[in-house]
Amino acid sequence: MKRLLLAGAAMLLIVGGAQAQNRTLTMTFAQPGGASDVSAKNLAELASADKIATIQVQGGGVLTKTIQQVAEGKTDISPSAFILNFLMSKGLGPFSGVGKAKGKEFADNLRLLYPYHLASFYLIAFQSTGIDSYEKLAGKTVHNGPPRGGALVTARNVIRLSAGLAEGKGYTGKQIAWGQANSIFLDRSVDAAVRPGSNPAPYMPVLLSAGKINIVSVPKARFEGEDWQKYAAAPGNVPNVFPVSELAHYGPNARIISDDNMFRTVANAGGDMVHKNMDKALAKALTATFIKNVPGLLKKVPFAKGQLFGVVDDKKMGMCNAGIKFHPGAIEAWEEAGHKIPDCAKPQS
Repeated sequence: MKRLLLAGAAMLLIVGGAQAQNRTLTMTFAQPGGASDVSAKNLAELASADKIATIQVQGGGVLTKTIQQVAEGKTDISPSAFILNFLMSKGLGPFSGVGKAKGKEFADNLRLLYPYHLASFYLIAFQSTGIDSYEKLAGKTVHNGPPRGGALVTARNVIRLSAGLAEGKGYTGKQIAWGQANSIFLDRSVDAAVRPGSNPAPYMPVLLSAGKINIVSVPKARFEGEDWQKYAAAPGNVPNVFPVSELAHYGPNARIISDDNMFRTVANAGGDMVHKNMDKALAKALTATFIKNVPGLLKKVPFAKGQLFGVVDDKKMGMCNAGIKFHPGAIEAWEEAGHKIPDCAKPQS
């Protein structure tokens, strides 16, 4: 009998391991080469190595669509800028067509595994255009993101607050999928771009190979004004101010334009989200392997450290202001690893 019980227990372990190894999840990311790309591929690699799951990763997604797919149970994991969770919960912006009631229902379905900074926003233009300030975007054609994406919402606000220009009145906005973003800049279909990027941004070497570029900071007076400060502290946003010397790696063909050798912009905080009904053990295992392997992740790409992978400080991530809630399994993983999750980011159920 004892041998039979031991054999049965062993069989359960084998079956359980096989089920974990054979579990297949779907995951999306946004801009190729960006933080969500690195995060997704990193998690897929770790989940496979630890025999947690096989994660099928697909890139170039518009996050307004992919997080709704997670909320509907059609996709397992997607990054989200926290501002999108907030807008979804209110049925605003790109989710206005969903409606307030349905938007709240969708937002309530989303749970966070781990946060990071998705990107900061930069005004870039070939020096030959003469665009060396936000004000000079007046009357120009500007690439400001993909259609209906979270990046589009932020870029429009950055331009409006930095120069008082509204799309359609002060400038012409051009939206296009991320896969074509470099092409329309290189062939001069647009005069400039206000787009998200890490530091260094993987797209910059491609653009710099075609000519000298201006990278423009938000003007200090505007940034320190009431409107900009209010926006920088809005749900999902984090102010990002750093010495221009931190962009020196782009070399002499990149001119960094700032009032006082400090670069000012806004970062979108976000993270990888799952449905609240994801199995607790699975969410915990995914989060635990992510936490354990953060040191390796920081070595994968030069910009990883600046995205604050492995940080759950609400002051640096703005989770509570956006109404973000962690998955219970993720909470256990973070707390067992010695991190404190703020109470406001813990779901009531």
